[in-house]
Amino acid sequence: MKARQLYFYDLKKSSKAAGFSRRTIHGHESQRGHRKLFRPLDPSKPLHLVFRSERARGAWSLRRFKHIEHIRKMTYELAGRNQVKVIQYANAGNHLHLLVHARDRDGFKRFTRTLTGLVARLVTGAKKGNAVGKFWDSLFFSRVVEWGRDYFTAKGYVLQNELEAEGLIPYKPRKRPKLRP
Repeated sequence: MKARQLYFYDLKKSSKAAGFSRRTIHGHESQRGHRKLFRPLDPSKPLHLVFRSERARGAWSLRRFKHIEHIRKMTYELAGRNQVKVIQYANAGNHLHLLVHARDRDGFKRFTRTLTGLVARLVTGAKKGNAVGKFWDSLFFSRVVEWGRDYFTAKGYVLQNELEAEGLIPYKPRKRPKLRP
């Protein structure tokens, strides 16, 4: 009989091995230098996603007339294909806010990978042999949203971003909170 390494924790019962974590946020500035951590996802709860690009200004703006409807249509189409339900959507020009409900991790990964790639290609006009460099600032931000007050707050925040982008309400500068990993 060969000797085997014994584990302190039973991996089958470990919350990390099962894909659950106490962390609720991932991406953007909060995870700089921690890319190997898995993105928290609870199939029973919605997610607030933010895709940000400082290069999305002027001709590359996400709200440019020739891009805005393509991006919205693409988002809902990809969500449907990957069993992700888009609850709320806002295009603010240099970033996208989404409140989504993903049924499984594989579908969610396919949705985000495809969406980020196709939006960047659409806006920049990049294609094989015509690279334009990095479009998105960093990893997209995601946060697991609890049902109840947190859900309605997140939904209102995405709606507020949409109304500010449309120019229906004045933009209110917000202080970004320090995020804990």
